[in-house]
Amino acid sequence: MSAALRRGLLPSVRDDHYMRLADAQVVATKALLAVRENVRAAITARAMMCVYGNTGHGKSLAVNASLRDLAPEQTYRIQFRARPTTRDLRHELFYALRLPGRPPQRPIEFDRSLRGALAEEFRVLVCDEAQWLSRHWCGLRGCR
Repeated sequence: MSAALRRGLLPSVRDDHYMRLADAQVVATKALLAVRENVRAAITARAMMCVYGNTGHGKSLAVNASLRDLAPEQTYRIQFRARPTTRDLRHELFYALRLPGRPPQRPIEFDRSLRGALAEEFRVLVCDEAQWLSRHWCGLRGCR
C-alpha cells in the first residue's frame, strides 16, 4: 500500500478492486447496498461498525465505494501491521489525520493532541485489515 493510502486517503476508483481492472464498473448488488446503508447509519449515529466476511468477497470495495459517495472528505484510512503497540496507534492516527508538526514525545500530550483533533472535526476512521489488531485493541471479548 502506498504512503498516500496509508496516510488517510481513499484509494482511487480503479484501486478499489484488487485486480485494478481498467474501465470496470461497480455493480450495485444487495451486499453493496446493505454496506452502503450500514455505513450511512453508522455515520449518522457517529458510531462504529465492522464489515467482515471471507477473503475476496468485496468488503473493502463496498466500504470504499460507499465512503466515496457518503463522506469522501471526512474519511481517513489507518492501517496497522503485526500487533501494534499503543505508540504505533498514536503515530498512525497522528499521520493519518495529517496533524501539523511532529508527534508529541509524551503519551499524555499525544493523547490530548489526538482527542482535540478528533473533537474539533467530524471524521470517519477506516481500519482495513483489522485482523492485525490485537485483542487488547479490539475491545470485544469474542474478538479473535
